[in-house]
Amino acid sequence: MEQNIDIYLIGLSVLIFLIITFLFIRKISSSGELKVKIEPVTDSFEIKEIDEIEIKSQKAFDFNEHDIEYEEQKLVVLNLISNDKSIFDIEQIYGFMKNSNAFLTNGFFVIKDTNNKESFRIANALNPGTFENETETFAILLAADLNNVSNPLSSVKEMVNFAYQFSEKFYANICDQERMPITKQMISHIESQAQEIMRLKQLSGLENK
Repeated sequence: MEQNIDIYLIGLSVLIFLIITFLFIRKISSSGELKVKIEPVTDSFEIKEIDEIEIKSQKAFDFNEHDIEYEEQKLVVLNLISNDKSIFDIEQIYGFMKNSNAFLTNGFFVIKDTNNKESFRIANALNPGTFENETETFAILLAADLNNVSNPLSSVKEMVNFAYQFSEKFYANICDQERMPITKQMISHIESQAQEIMRLKQLSGLENK
């Protein structure tokens, strides 16, 4: 009988202790003394990528010339990034560009079509975005304005062909404008967009005759 009483007393003591503890914590919480610090969680990989690969936005390309009226831009952008982030040999870059008939203009290279009109541009994808004799980079950016080239589909195909040749020569990954590896399906989608732009331009040309 005495053992049962002892057990009851111990249980009652524990219950009283829990009640007092609950009331104490509730009082602190309601008085604002108990605060929880919430810090934002960041993606360390994403931050590292932004710090290391400051890819210039396609908006940095000024395709407009003051004496020519252009339509709204429809840009296609590809990034060529070294597999292991090793620096490209700038002399080999210049040699490759020369063999590809690319012309250096204002710090970036230009590939022209058979009509001597710009087909697409090639820039350094790291700041400051230009090519110089001392340039060190592991990322190259290709960009074409499909609304303002002679043949959008031809420009896209030539641009993709250039990207494949460059990737084989310099061991680079071909990525989209978000720096994600590009797939054949994505390339087909870009070509379909180019075909649609061609069709619309042809219809516009017929209407203006």
